Amino acid sequence: MRRLIGWIKPQPHSLSPQTSLWRRVKIGFVSLFAVATASTIGMAMLDRKKLSNDLLTISGNAGLVVTDIQVRGRAHTPQSRLLAALNLQIGAPILGIDLQNLHRNISQIGWVEDAIVERRLPGTIRITLLERVPIALLQNNDKHKLIDRSGAIINGADPSQFTHLTVVAGDSAAPHAAAILSILKTEPELFSEVWAVSYRSKRRWDVHLKNGMEVRLPEIDPVSAWSRLAMIDRKKAITHRDLAVIDMRVPQQLIVEPNIPVRGRGSKT
Repeated sequence: MRRLIGWIKPQPHSLSPQTSLWRRVKIGFVSLFAVATASTIGMAMLDRKKLSNDLLTISGNAGLVVTDIQVRGRAHTPQSRLLAALNLQIGAPILGIDLQNLHRNISQIGWVEDAIVERRLPGTIRITLLERVPIALLQNNDKHKLIDRSGAIINGADPSQFTHLTVVAGDSAAPHAAAILSILKTEPELFSEVWAVSYRSKRRWDVHLKNGMEVRLPEIDPVSAWSRLAMIDRKKAITHRDLAVIDMRVPQQLIVEPNIPVRGRGSKT
């Protein structure tokens, strides 16, 4: 039978006195260096603010200061409101500008949908604005507010400057305004006679023309109904007649109500 060979433990080598002394000196030096490094890091962390301020001062003295503020995409955003949100000073160290804070302040302006804030060394801060696009005037009781394509109210906007836009009314009308306006614009000639739209029972729309006539669109397929009305209007100028209502809610039918009630039985045709 083969005998199993056990583990053979190496015997420790004896160290000379010189080698042992050098090792102790080496360990001590490394320990001292580690303590010194840790102390330096600790002091730097405790005085980080002072160190940061010193670095900004050095960068400023080197010419890295705000010399130019560029703004792109501004059409409706008030200049005074934008300057207040930026709160930038010419000559301030550009590396000390908090871009995230600038973006947050700019985004709080009602006209601003989004913004890009850039730092371009040595001294330019560039602001690119994406402004909200007004599409309609939302009627709330006797007041009007400007809304964008998402239905959001544009805070700070003056409705009196946008009286050319279509008036939108009705419960929950704002989020659906862009869709109905897109449909109406498919017939430009007929749309030019529209001044307002009303959302009925959160299901369908009534269109109000400038001459006082009301067009009742169906809940299902209002696109076809509006297109059919435009075709009839081009042939027979029906929207120029003395009518109060054109009802298109019944498929393939057009029901009209005159301004003057019909004598005899009933008042509608």
